[in-house]
Amino acid sequence: MLAKTQATEPSTRQRSGDSDVASPRHRWRDAVAASLFHTGALRILQAFTRYYEFRRGNGRSLRLSRRGAQPKFLVLCYHRIGMDGVPLFSELPSDIFEAQMRYVRRRYRVLSLDDLCAEMENPSRRRDAVAVTFDDGYRDLHTHALPVLRKYQIPATIFLPVACIETGQVPWYDRIFLALKVFPKDELKIDVGRPRRFQLFSLRARLETASEIIQYLRTLPDDRRREYCAAVEEQIILPQNELKDRMLTWDQIRAMGREGITFGSHTMTHPAVSQLKESQMDRELGDSKRALEQRIGSPTAHFAYPFGQPADCGTTALPFLVRNGYRSASTTVEGVNEPGDDLYQLRRSQVGNERRISMFAFRLNQLFLSPGTPDSATSLPAAALVPGANVAESDPQRPRATNA
Repeated sequence: MLAKTQATEPSTRQRSGDSDVASPRHRWRDAVAASLFHTGALRILQAFTRYYEFRRGNGRSLRLSRRGAQPKFLVLCYHRIGMDGVPLFSELPSDIFEAQMRYVRRRYRVLSLDDLCAEMENPSRRRDAVAVTFDDGYRDLHTHALPVLRKYQIPATIFLPVACIETGQVPWYDRIFLALKVFPKDELKIDVGRPRRFQLFSLRARLETASEIIQYLRTLPDDRRREYCAAVEEQIILPQNELKDRMLTWDQIRAMGREGITFGSHTMTHPAVSQLKESQMDRELGDSKRALEQRIGSPTAHFAYPFGQPADCGTTALPFLVRNGYRSASTTVEGVNEPGDDLYQLRRSQVGNERRISMFAFRLNQLFLSPGTPDSATSLPAAALVPGANVAESDPQRPRATNA
């Protein structure tokens, strides 16, 4: 695990990595998106997406095709709205979130997740639609997100890791991020499937190291993952003041429910579902739903896979989802959904991480130009619209998100 005796003392070497400058590619991408947005060309592009889409030909090259008559459905995935403190992997200023919700409300049909599922099964309108979801149940959703959702009448769904709400404790991956933030050395030797040495000379380096550790833990059977996390916390004392009051309370959840927010299960303890035994699957998927329904006093029909990538979801959860009465299961696989797609493999986009409203708007159009079918690329390369851009690249000044 941690090799404490081999860690070096803090160094006086010049620290770097917290003030990266955007690359020319990102600056070019942002400039083109801003131009499209402010000249009104993006509205023309949105109208274009209602009738056309890009698909890949036999040679994998992009070709423009006329769309069918059915709508596409985009599910946005957020984590926290706010800045500073846990969760360290995610931050979004509330004014930027408000600008995004204002844009979505003005430019698209906005559906609840219930209505989106109903329309995917029985589409009645051609116009594309957007739904808004949040994972993990951080408290700033009540403080910062709810006023915006109320103002623009956005019927959002929040997926809760139920045991974390019960105990008030943040999920295990947040504790890994915090452990790396407060680790008192500038070098860390640790086993992540093989011995690794990480240099921790900046906050960004520490968060990226934590992300790599979490990526590794997502591949372990859940019992081993728990043992690993416990061993980390035996050697790194976490400041409790940074963990306090970070999760929603049941009173806040019920109050949000009275304002039209719905809630779904995000398991009990936020494991990678693919790493669960059958007995653990029953607890994480079944007990979480029953406990959630008992606490909020109403049925819940929706589930979101923790982390949400194919390797995290696995292939064995479906019978448990059906048995426990879930109507849908959301992933974090990027892309749009189309009528007839599997409701237990809903794709979601984290495009809300964009800080510029022009790029947020551009990315929405980009997604609706992309094919939604599983055998196609789930996200149109940005180069199809902006030369030199790469939609997979995150903000160069932020560490990559963990899809928590």
